[in-house]
Amino acid sequence: MFNNWDRVVAKEFPRLRERCRKGIPDSVRARAWYYLCGACFMQRDQPDLYQRCLAKQPNESRQFPHHELFVQDQGHGQQALRRLLQAYSGCHPEVGYCQAMAPLAGALLLHMPELDAFYTMVSLFDTYMRDYFRPGLEAVQVDGQILYGLLKRMYPDVYRHLVKYKVEPLHFMVDWFMCLYVRNLPWPTLLRVWDVYFCEGVKIIFRVAIALLNGILGSSQQRRHLKSFEDTLDCLRNLPASVTEASSLLPAALLLELSAKDFEQEHTKQLKKFNQRKQGRHQMQEAAAAV
Repeated sequence: MFNNWDRVVAKEFPRLRERCRKGIPDSVRARAWYYLCGACFMQRDQPDLYQRCLAKQPNESRQFPHHELFVQDQGHGQQALRRLLQAYSGCHPEVGYCQAMAPLAGALLLHMPELDAFYTMVSLFDTYMRDYFRPGLEAVQVDGQILYGLLKRMYPDVYRHLVKYKVEPLHFMVDWFMCLYVRNLPWPTLLRVWDVYFCEGVKIIFRVAIALLNGILGSSQQRRHLKSFEDTLDCLRNLPASVTEASSLLPAALLLELSAKDFEQEHTKQLKKFNQRKQGRHQMQEAAAAV
């Protein structure tokens, strides 16, 4: 399949998508991710990119501290993780280093050789995530409002509960979105989510978020047990096992009636609102400075 990748993507994408939704076999998962995100083409076109990008040393904290690959500070895994982050910040000095990059890079290193992990990470970040890592988290803020906009339309009771207790998207979804659930989902579930993410893109991250919120707050009985800001937020930051099993979470996420048009319309709407608020704040600051 990988020898005829262009043909597979062009001619057999529905079958490829179905395979990814069912779960990519462990034996080919790393190679599949590498091809799905286009890292193979980047490495073909820029074979010396990794060495050219090794520029500076970020101050990252250890990720997956109990995994044998990363257990020693100067072990092979820690050194590889450090080099990946160093290289990415060298490639993108305008972005630099963000702590959310480390768990993503670490997860990739658990599946593939260092060089493949680098090209996969760069392809992943540049395609979907670069704006997440810029100062101010503006892209994350917009996506949080998109999430709430979709939630309000699909599950208004869940949305009203969050609003009632003043739970804002940034209170819980920064880890979800910026770390692609690495810190939140059990490993088998995470791999299944990433299989779909590499194939279909960022919409699965929203779908999973909506499915999690509905799984936690979807019934009146569930909401009655979470009667405060603190209770609700604690549940969202420490997801119960009942909502994180791949066998239930993935079908719930994929069966949501959300079209590409729905996402595009909500994105346009929320981006416009965000820019209007930003412009308003800027005008107020200018007026205050002129006094």
